[in-house]
Amino acid sequence: MRFSTATALSCLMAMTLVTGTQVARADGDSTVTLGVGAGIGIHKAGGPDEKAETAFLNQANVRFKFLSVFGVDYSVDLGKNADLVKPDPDALHYQAKMRLTALVYPYNGEHVAFYFGGGIGGGKLSELFKVDAAANSYHAGAGFEFHLADHLSVDIGFMLVAPGARSVENVAVARVEAALNSGDSDAIKKLEAPGLDDFVSLKNHEIMLRILLFL
Repeated sequence: MRFSTATALSCLMAMTLVTGTQVARADGDSTVTLGVGAGIGIHKAGGPDEKAETAFLNQANVRFKFLSVFGVDYSVDLGKNADLVKPDPDALHYQAKMRLTALVYPYNGEHVAFYFGGGIGGGKLSELFKVDAAANSYHAGAGFEFHLADHLSVDIGFMLVAPGARSVENVAVARVEAALNSGDSDAIKKLEAPGLDDFVSLKNHEIMLRILLFL
């Protein structure tokens, strides 16, 4: 697994700030809080007839929190996987080059905060405001922010991931065409419209560990 310069610098900065600093809520006195961070994680996903594949993630993110209850997180993958920007049209697309996540904090305490989150992924910024782009994917889950020091937190998040509507449609059409072209009557009779449970599963998920510096 490779670490980017941004991740290494974030880790070094975290260790420096923790030393000699009293534990406190991350910028908890501010009505509006902006945080920047970086992290590593694991992405595991696969289609209904596929074995789930594992990929290692290296991300940078910006997190905007307001009223101590709401938040918005923007993350971008620091890898150079071109398929995240221009995905294979014949494959289900679970991973994303960038993600936009809405956050709700039911608990935001002095030492720890808990949140629910959900949002959309895309290959470029404009696709984060669409639901049917080729590179879209969807995600929802929960996480914890552990406040280590003034303005410094460690974030652990678990998100279920699902393929975008366009990739589901493309794969479904490709399967129908393949069955029809084969002339196999049994294969044609067995064709079924995919259900939600074919794509939303605990096996399809991302786990991220991040360091966040709130300004």
